Amino acid sequence: MPTNKRRATFMTPTNARRPMYYFTLPAADDPNFESYLQAEMARCRRSGCSTLIPQLPMGTALNTDTLANIRAMYAFILRRAEEWGLTVGFYLDPAYENAVIRTMSEIGEECMRAKILICKEYICERGETTNRRLTPGERMSLVAVDEEFCELIDLRPFVKDGMLIWQVPAGNYVIREYLAVDDTEREGANYLSYEASMSYIRAVFSLFADTFAPYLGKTLNIISYSGIGFNGRNRRSWDPAFNRLFEKRFGFDPAPYYPALFGFVGKETDHLKSCFMTLRASLLQNGILRALRDFATEMGLTPFGNLSEPKLTSCSFSMGDAMLNNIYAPCALFDKAYMYGTNSVKVAAGAAYNFDIERVNAELFRNYAKHDRERQYKDAMNAFARGANCTALHLSDELTANSDFCDFVARTQTLLRGGRHVADIAMLYPIYDLHSKTGLYFSPADGYEYPSTPSSADYMTLINSISIYSGHDLTLLHPETVNTRCRTEGGVLYLDNACNREKFRVVVLPGTTMISLKNLQTLKKFYDEGGKILATGVLPTKAFEYDASGENDREVCRLIRAIFGEEACDPAVMRNYCIHRNAQGGEAIFLYFSASAADGTRMVRSTTVNDALNSFELPYDIYMPGMSRLEITGALNSVYPEFHNLGLHRTIPGGGMINHIHKQHDDCDIYYFSNTTKTPYDHHVLLRGAFEVEEWDPHSGSMVKRRCKLLSYKGEPYTNLRLTLASCHSTFFLATPTSAAEGEIPVIESIQHLKSEQAALASEF
Repeated sequence: MPTNKRRATFMTPTNARRPMYYFTLPAADDPNFESYLQAEMARCRRSGCSTLIPQLPMGTALNTDTLANIRAMYAFILRRAEEWGLTVGFYLDPAYENAVIRTMSEIGEECMRAKILICKEYICERGETTNRRLTPGERMSLVAVDEEFCELIDLRPFVKDGMLIWQVPAGNYVIREYLAVDDTEREGANYLSYEASMSYIRAVFSLFADTFAPYLGKTLNIISYSGIGFNGRNRRSWDPAFNRLFEKRFGFDPAPYYPALFGFVGKETDHLKSCFMTLRASLLQNGILRALRDFATEMGLTPFGNLSEPKLTSCSFSMGDAMLNNIYAPCALFDKAYMYGTNSVKVAAGAAYNFDIERVNAELFRNYAKHDRERQYKDAMNAFARGANCTALHLSDELTANSDFCDFVARTQTLLRGGRHVADIAMLYPIYDLHSKTGLYFSPADGYEYPSTPSSADYMTLINSISIYSGHDLTLLHPETVNTRCRTEGGVLYLDNACNREKFRVVVLPGTTMISLKNLQTLKKFYDEGGKILATGVLPTKAFEYDASGENDREVCRLIRAIFGEEACDPAVMRNYCIHRNAQGGEAIFLYFSASAADGTRMVRSTTVNDALNSFELPYDIYMPGMSRLEITGALNSVYPEFHNLGLHRTIPGGGMINHIHKQHDDCDIYYFSNTTKTPYDHHVLLRGAFEVEEWDPHSGSMVKRRCKLLSYKGEPYTNLRLTLASCHSTFFLATPTSAAEGEIPVIESIQHLKSEQAALASEF
């Protein structure tokens, strides 16, 4: 049975497992700030949180006086937190960033300032000799473009002493000069530069050096941030080192191809854009995000922060590669409304599983328009069942009256932290396709610029169809993970991490036109050895590994035909699905798009996805008969204005979802089940394996041994027991392996036989 230590920590979670508490500081000129802070800290302690994260009031403008007052507030908070056994996080508010950049600019120092990509366009006529002085600055590209015939001419060889001297050939050419210049529209730091980012963070901390020094790494233990992304107008954030780093990674000079960022330049456009956006994403990952991690490590702090848009379906435009950006401190975000941000948990959790990280952070209830008790409980359960295990909360007054809610959160985080994630299904993250469908533009901007999602980007809809309609958990795999941390053997794909070791019998390929050739070679081996592959909507025809000869693209097409068959690759064939099998038991199913989602993307209906998964006849990890299935409409993928205007936060069918997660530890298996629908769940469930089971209730802290019955289904032993979940409730099963001698347990032959067995069991207990 579970160890006594696990029981003790569940009953009385340590501060390290308790949630963090966001609150807003008083106005900097408030003379009664000590009484305000005293009350806020008492509220934090009363609610059962362990760490305070103070934030500045919206619109705070820093000057010498306000900064001195904020220092005094932090001195009071740190001193009192140390006395009360609490810890404190420092939030990198944009006001600090603005003040640092503005101050440096006033003394003529712009090395930390954000850069933005601009374009100067010059008209020219055929036959003329252009003699033009170019714009001074960090020139990234100088190119002549004939948009009619998609021809590009690199004009850099025709530049001397800042003058372009070039005879215009026949054609309809325009000259475009691309430069990385200071972003003077805002007082922002250059997030794409590690050096600039580190200097900015150090400069902010230097403002509080004397105040923080006695507490660093002890009472002050968190550095918090939010809104990391490309923050310049039209998301055109750039860095002068781009071309050098691009050529180092991809082996060719990007300068002649900059027009591909903004429009069509021929058949290689998608390849070029994917390379551009992949490198741009890596600048953000290895700029501000790596700098935050390194600075936190140096100071004895833990980073906690999130990316700029919780929807995350189309991430390339706003923050690059959401999975790779999450590897230093994986973090989901629930923002503005109930269930808005649910998708972000799977991305953050996927990053943690891929790169062997224990903590999956989540900031919950930020800017919620309505903070009622039930919604907050439900969204916390939605986050936990999809992978979160370390939360920071924006709490309503109702949930700070006592510690009931945070005790529930702490118990849940205690059991979900650590162990390895168990799922039978892996999905390939189609990031290269998302990169290839992204474009930059030049336009006036007012307010937040929401990204548009490519019509074929169905991966998040598909994740939700599999998890909250079909009832199966899955792990999102990044292409780099497949190439560096995965292997296939005997029809099983293994994620070979030191701690989070996973194995998958099904690989899902969402709609994508571009794929890593190395990934596809792994999938071909997986299929040849008996693995099951499910693809939807669009099959890839292009290799991310760009080569001018086109051979890699042709190899992608050959491998896709070998896996999915000729009919699936024939655009003239019209049917609901194609299926291809081999002698080793490998199966590849291709499902055509059959509906449109609420966010405008194409999708396969959830019932069809469910039927395809069932057709593989595999012994899945968990069976939950009778569960309420959330019909997937793409609602959770919508950007916030659509989400709000369509009333999706109020009209989620059934009010929520039934979900689960399975973590495996050395001493036991831990299953977490949650029900955020309006309907109680009361059925027998099957857990793959032979177990003795205890049920631990995170809401009350109660523990009870459960009656179980073993049976054999699809060649595997299963533990059959009843799961009862009221609406807005969750529970844990802690399962300890037990012996199951062959021949001593009944064999279930079919789904009908299983239903009759379940009915008999229901009458027994």
